[in-house]
Amino acid sequence: MQKSAKAYKINITNPVYCIMTQDDAEGVAYGDVKKFGEAMEISITPSVSSGELYGNGSKVDTYSKITGLTVSFKNTKIPIETRQEIYDLQVSNGVVIETADNQATKYIAFGYETEQTNGQSEYTWLLKGRPKPFAADLKQSEQNVTYSTDTMDIEFVKREYDNAFRYFADAANPDFTEEQAAAWFLSGPVAPVAPVPSV
Repeated sequence: MQKSAKAYKINITNPVYCIMTQDDAEGVAYGDVKKFGEAMEISITPSVSSGELYGNGSKVDTYSKITGLTVSFKNTKIPIETRQEIYDLQVSNGVVIETADNQATKYIAFGYETEQTNGQSEYTWLLKGRPKPFAADLKQSEQNVTYSTDTMDIEFVKREYDNAFRYFADAANPDFTEEQAAAWFLSGPVAPVAPVPSV
């Protein structure tokens, strides 16, 4: 891989999701890519399994491996139809009904773009996650207007098909083409997007 141009991350934008429809030894597939509101903050915390080996009274080796990813996604407002689809909630006459029996049974892929100081972006797909129960931070407006926001935590595991957790790419690296960037969110993350061959 070639050396990337110097750039710093300054903004997150374009959050999207799609429902995973297949993940087995035969392949992986996703539904349509849909908008996921407006991103405010995304925090990613890896779950790590680690071990240490001691010999002759001192540490001689360490080993760590990733076992999962926890994503906390803060949003201006997650649309009600998005919440209904992700959590598979019942709808009656425009009213979404959540019961004690409801839980997220579907896996989703979650993607977003990170803008940088050089005008280019990083692109990310998290591949197989199950959302935790929805959370909202509601505040009262007093002397000034106060905005309320939504938060969704998503637990990501490796895909069965290829053991992959995440795809990411940086347009500041010359190996990642403009064609790849343009196609990144057009479909779910089935495989890394190959460069379009030159004519």
